[in-house]
Amino acid sequence: MINKYQWIINKLEADWEKIKEEVKLPLPIIKILWQRGYQKKEEIENFLNPKAKNLFLPSLLPDMEKAVERIKEAIQKQERILIFGDYDVDGITGTALLLSTLKKIGAYVNFYIPHREKEGYGLSDTAILYAKSHGYKLVITVDCGSNDFSLINFAKKLKLDVIVCDHHEVQKDFNDAFAFINPKRKDSKYPFRELAGVGIVFKLSWALLQAFNLNKEDLIENLDLVCLGTICDIVPLIGENRILAKLGINYLNKRRRLGLNYLIKEAGLKNKEITSYDISFIIGPRLNAAGRITHAEKAVKLLTTNNEEEAKRLAEELEKDNKRRQLIEEKILKEAKEIIKKEEKNRNPIILLGKEGWHEGVIGICASRIVEEFYKPTILFSLTENYAKGSGRSILHFPLFEVIKANPQYLLKFGGHKYACGLFLKKKDLKNFEKSLIDYVEKNVNKEIYQRKLVIDCELNLKEINYELLNYLKKFEPFGIENPEPLFLTRNLEVVGFPRVVAKKHLKFKIRQKKEEKEAWEVIAFNEAKGILKLAVGKEDYLNLVYTFDEDSFFGKKKIVLYAKDIAINVGENKN
Repeated sequence: MINKYQWIINKLEADWEKIKEEVKLPLPIIKILWQRGYQKKEEIENFLNPKAKNLFLPSLLPDMEKAVERIKEAIQKQERILIFGDYDVDGITGTALLLSTLKKIGAYVNFYIPHREKEGYGLSDTAILYAKSHGYKLVITVDCGSNDFSLINFAKKLKLDVIVCDHHEVQKDFNDAFAFINPKRKDSKYPFRELAGVGIVFKLSWALLQAFNLNKEDLIENLDLVCLGTICDIVPLIGENRILAKLGINYLNKRRRLGLNYLIKEAGLKNKEITSYDISFIIGPRLNAAGRITHAEKAVKLLTTNNEEEAKRLAEELEKDNKRRQLIEEKILKEAKEIIKKEEKNRNPIILLGKEGWHEGVIGICASRIVEEFYKPTILFSLTENYAKGSGRSILHFPLFEVIKANPQYLLKFGGHKYACGLFLKKKDLKNFEKSLIDYVEKNVNKEIYQRKLVIDCELNLKEINYELLNYLKKFEPFGIENPEPLFLTRNLEVVGFPRVVAKKHLKFKIRQKKEEKEAWEVIAFNEAKGILKLAVGKEDYLNLVYTFDEDSFFGKKKIVLYAKDIAINVGENKN
């Protein structure tokens, strides 16, 4: 953490006092908003206080009206409807939301989640034959289907209508689906391209409730599901996604969903206000665990049950699945790092590696952790005798999906979005695929993106930190892609007293900005215990600190604490 990053300091110039007089906000908040493109009074208000009235109408999505009419017809004819959802959090929450909506409007509906290992991602022959043999007439996909050309054609031949509700990149034009709702279609004129899969389902549910003249309150009570799927799917948290996530996280904290409350309790968050961090790193992994380790249908049941005993049992099962997932993940991660070290894979501009026995439900998480450590886009493969099934994650400004799309010659199947992908190929082609990717990246990707960077939103004097500023920063939640937690820089700090290690791995120390100032601020640097020796700062030395801050309680006393993101030591006094 100490001197790990290149610091990008935004220094946008403006008449700040005049702007402050107009918008009535603390100056640091104004500067952050301006850096991020919110410069008009209305834009600032909409960002800080997102409102449902600013959501776009569902009818603007391609084929929405066609889909609604087909569903109305199915209900009138009492046809059976099958929801086919993906096994990740986005697919699980979207399935739960659509299931709830269709039941409210009187549909004869059930859901089907594929088994990750036996069926893989997207539609399968198994699912289509299941739908046909069980008398379903209409299949609605959730968070998948955009590129399942042959399988939708197969369904059509069996006289099954398919409505696709998806947000993944569309690889080529296709129209065998009865309706194809995806804002990324080439012919789409929808104003916001980056909805999550559950966001698409939210729009379909909205349109259906309107068509059946039902109260919109029925939709609002499911915003917690929209929030979970949107944040966990790592889509940009701007525009409509920000509105849905913000409103949804507020509703989630009302704790009105029985199964989710039991899961929150299992996760140790019972009395805590849930944040985007909790959703991404604590709740999301538990919902995902079922699809990775056993079967995701129990996560859908958890989110839709009204039975207390069932909710408690399912939450406990998901907690067990998550613990098992963690053990498998640590084993794969250890083996992957050994391969990287032995074969010097980290020298490549993109890391590809695989091994027989690696659990395909966990390799995506492991790829994310390797990206964090080595800061290289990474694809991990679960190998069988003849095939390689991969999951990839990327770094900022490296469009992994586009790179994969430009090298399809060895792939049997692939899909994904900008920073994540899934792919399938023959094991014998893996080396050639790796070489083609490396060659392509070396020729087409700027090497500067491999430098870890921190984009600093605002320079602060420590005197500017107070609860008013903190309360405005909380309005920036939920944090995520394209809406990161604001980062601050303060220069010319000296360490006060002696740094110490807490909880065996975290570094804790105090700083002040000027020697004559009495107030010292507490700083926590997570997982940086080894940096304690570097903080033996001499009398004439200073450090610059990049950090976030929040309220925390030590020994029962609440106070504002700084959380270090990077430190420059021995900088000498900076007069600027």
